[in-house]
Amino acid sequence: MFDLLNTTTSSLSIASAAAAALSVAGYFRYKQYIDQCRITVITSDPKTSVILRQTDNEGAVTLHDILHSKCPSLTDAQQAYMIPTPYLGTGLLQTIYATLRIRQRDQLSDIKYERELLVMEDAATVSLDWYPGIGSCQEAGDQPIVMIMSGVGGSSHEHHIRVVVKALALSLLRFRVVVVNHRGTARTPITSATPYDSGFTEDFRTTVAHVRERHPCSKLIAVGFSMGANILTKYIGEEGTSCVLSCAVTICCPFDIAISGAALNESNMLNNYVFQPAVMGALMRAIKRADHLCLNPALGLDQERIRNAKRLWELEEEFMVKIRGYRDLEEYYVRS
Repeated sequence: MFDLLNTTTSSLSIASAAAAALSVAGYFRYKQYIDQCRITVITSDPKTSVILRQTDNEGAVTLHDILHSKCPSLTDAQQAYMIPTPYLGTGLLQTIYATLRIRQRDQLSDIKYERELLVMEDAATVSLDWYPGIGSCQEAGDQPIVMIMSGVGGSSHEHHIRVVVKALALSLLRFRVVVVNHRGTARTPITSATPYDSGFTEDFRTTVAHVRERHPCSKLIAVGFSMGANILTKYIGEEGTSCVLSCAVTICCPFDIAISGAALNESNMLNNYVFQPAVMGALMRAIKRADHLCLNPALGLDQERIRNAKRLWELEEEFMVKIRGYRDLEEYYVRS
């Protein structure tokens, strides 16, 4: 009996020691992960910061000055950092994770939009999904408005978009939120044969002007994801000092479309069997929905090549390049 008790006690002691050792090892491994993966959000040194404008007394206003006065945490190296989620350490894993959760509804994302349709100058239609609703936004006076754009083929119904929308609407500032759905997405009526692309800013420009006219006293803030981030960045650059946005946030912005396009068009298993079919499927469905609209014959589009396109670059070269009036695919990428 005593031998059995001693053996059991000894086994428990070994198990406890093993568990303690694993806990210590886990802690140091996690600390190592934190140290290795810690990403500085922004580097802003007062001596080397970019000069934004000169002042009357021969001084200068730098990026550091603006950040330090408006958002001081971004100038503090001890605060301006992020740690990626351990199990989502790559763009591929993040894409898969977001795709698997795209239609999920939970307490964080369960919202109902009110839709507004806005007609563009070329007769195209863009849908604006408001939360908590158009009526409540009109009654809210000068509350800030956040305008959100998703990535290619995305819409207001994606899980991560709905989570952000609800979090902003329920925050202390009670932001009013509107998701700007690209033409042809989110079941928006297709009323123009001209598609959107990663460098097409006119729809967003028209939408910003529309929201500004309706809410002249509200600060406008914009958030863009992926391709929506590229459109937002390009829009701000085009507007320059005339930009009416008070603040903008770009998330996973590709910046260089040529590099992004080359990576997506590279022949490998993931592109061939996952990304290319998904992107091409969404684009081809949008093109098919626009079959009832007549394209200008002068564009010289090869309809058979468009229908049979298997790679994104083929569709861009035959469709996007010609519709936008660019010389070739390289110019299309550079202008985007």
